[in-house]
Amino acid sequence: MSDWHDELEFALLPLEDAKIDSDCMTFVISNALSEQGIFHQCRIGYAEDRLSRMATAPHCWIELEQGWCIDLRLRQWLGDEDDLPHGVFQPSNYPRVRYQGIAWLVSRLDTEDLRAMTNDAYSKVKLPWLAGQAAAA
Repeated sequence: MSDWHDELEFALLPLEDAKIDSDCMTFVISNALSEQGIFHQCRIGYAEDRLSRMATAPHCWIELEQGWCIDLRLRQWLGDEDDLPHGVFQPSNYPRVRYQGIAWLVSRLDTEDLRAMTNDAYSKVKLPWLAGQAAAA
């Protein structure tokens, strides 16, 4: 993982304990990324554990440039195992899971709504500078 992706994952950790599903988590993270001008695409579809054949649908996640993904909710549904992705990752590093979905346009929310959705965890999210993302490319 690049330093920037590592910093991004660390910055998002305050959201892990928020009592929200993947759709709301995608709203929250997308808004934080948009505030910093970080290019991303929200996705909606499903994720399937190829080993157990379990799937979670609908499921939402975020795709970044160069194939990186953000998903803080998959393990909630498929199990807390090391070979299931969590945080910021390259899907190719997790062949056990197959993501399938389409682009999803997420609305911008105001900071008060984001703080309320996350029990104020949103105010603790401090994303790394965009310049760091360019250096990671």
